[in-house]
Amino acid sequence: MDFFPYPSFRPFQAEIYNKVYESLRNGVPALINAPTGLGKTAAVLAAAVKFMLESGIPIHYAVRTRAELEPPVRELSRMRRQGVEVDYVVIKSRQDMCCYPQLKKLSYLEFLAECTYLRKTGKCAYYPPEDVDAPLRSVSAYVKFLCAAGSCPYEYAKKKLGDAKVVISTYYYVFSKEGADVRNRVVIIDEAHSVFDAVVQLHSFKLSEGEIRQAYREARKYGFVEEAAKIYSLYAFVRKTSGTVDIGDLLSFVADLDLDEAIGKITALKIEMRSTPFTPLLLLKELKEALRTKTRLYAEVEEAGGSKVLALYPLDPAAVVREALRGAYAVVYLSGTLPVELFAQTLGLAKYEKFDVPFNAYVPRENYLTIVDVGVTTRYAERGEEMYFGLAKRLATIINLSPRGVLAVFPSYEVMRGVRKYLKISIPHWYEDSGEVAEELPHKFFIGAVARGRYAEGVEFTKDGENLLSTVAIVGVPFPEPSPYLERRVEILKPKLREKAWEAVYLYEAVVGIRQAVGRLFRGPGDRGVIALLDRRYAEPGLWGQLSDLTSGAVVVGDVEEAEESIRKFFNAVL
Repeated sequence: MDFFPYPSFRPFQAEIYNKVYESLRNGVPALINAPTGLGKTAAVLAAAVKFMLESGIPIHYAVRTRAELEPPVRELSRMRRQGVEVDYVVIKSRQDMCCYPQLKKLSYLEFLAECTYLRKTGKCAYYPPEDVDAPLRSVSAYVKFLCAAGSCPYEYAKKKLGDAKVVISTYYYVFSKEGADVRNRVVIIDEAHSVFDAVVQLHSFKLSEGEIRQAYREARKYGFVEEAAKIYSLYAFVRKTSGTVDIGDLLSFVADLDLDEAIGKITALKIEMRSTPFTPLLLLKELKEALRTKTRLYAEVEEAGGSKVLALYPLDPAAVVREALRGAYAVVYLSGTLPVELFAQTLGLAKYEKFDVPFNAYVPRENYLTIVDVGVTTRYAERGEEMYFGLAKRLATIINLSPRGVLAVFPSYEVMRGVRKYLKISIPHWYEDSGEVAEELPHKFFIGAVARGRYAEGVEFTKDGENLLSTVAIVGVPFPEPSPYLERRVEILKPKLREKAWEAVYLYEAVVGIRQAVGRLFRGPGDRGVIALLDRRYAEPGLWGQLSDLTSGAVVVGDVEEAEESIRKFFNAVL
């Protein structure tokens, strides 16, 4: 049977298909890196389905966001139309799959409280779920069909998780504390470059002093005096503390805090009063559970808008990934911007198969011009008004020379604001901290974005399939801003990675950020444009080597103006 859902392979698809299939037969991890638009999803999923039908080993395909569920659902749907019979299930968050539109407007914790109440009292019209055969065309159609059939889509999917031959889910169902059992399954991790960042978000916990105060007041209001006193002690501690906090100190405040009775009684009373059943005591219970997890945590009290916030973060995201995937038959890591060697080093993969399509093997050399400007830098020790002025001057030159849209990606809001003061722009323009970009972009425009922000990753600036950008300028190197948390992560990794621990935390994020930014300009091999790297560090061996497929043949200058003739010639060329 032909498992590939299209009549023919695009360039590199056959190689990806064969590499994944062979790695699964050998039971070893596969690292697949290939640019956007190549058709990775179809090739990887088809190879996995072929292996699954031969071996009986089921598949769990995980994506980071809800929107990213659509491509694997679409490709599996195509395979089914070609006669590939597999039992499948699609799952995302309980609230996203809820059939009651009004409940989707609640905060997530309020929703959970309301959902639990409806199910326990038998007032949910969709629970328990009906055993129906849901067709697979799109995620939204899948959910709508189940709602129309009177079956809660989330509970339906959860019930099928253990037996389905193909599970398509968000990362939550692999990497959270309540993740699905992936033992003896083939696991495909899409957008794998973001998996460490996603794990940090999934295993982080934040609790504001205001929320602690609300929990204290509610416990006291309903007569739980002893619990209220303990909560107040935590509140006072957070109020007077700043910076890093010892996990043991935090645990001492909540270790003997038993909130189940209080939560149960308060919830029942609120329901009687026809009020939302949510109580902020649930947040304290969640804090206690987070502190007792096996995951190594870093805790600090942060300042946020004049208030204090207690925050917990996982210290070793790679360890969380390894633990979540322990027992999986084999794992396929899939991305368009994956620094393969850095990723394998960070995750501690000793043996793996890889297929890495360099940027310059996919996009023809005549379709891009890379400029490296060594006359500027955003290195922290060298930042200042003179440097910001120099960066603004270079951006102005780039904007003037570019025939269409320009996307400038800054390492931080601080740098963006420093440069913005000196950058005078006469064309339509937007910055990440000042409103949404227009839905209908003009022929020529400028967007100032921040690395790892909403305009630098996962967004397309296109119209009728045509890329509206002509230039991406990466201002400085998008290393994460140093912090006690990140420095602690480096220290945790040093016994295992030694001098490469810094690379695993800082260099990895910078390289991913750069490649994500470049990916906004090149959505397919036919796109053309200029890549401007505005920092002298791009000419140093470390970054140059990590980006060799972008920097090979680059024009290295002391000022972008020196490359003006090269840029004009590139844009005037007719291919």
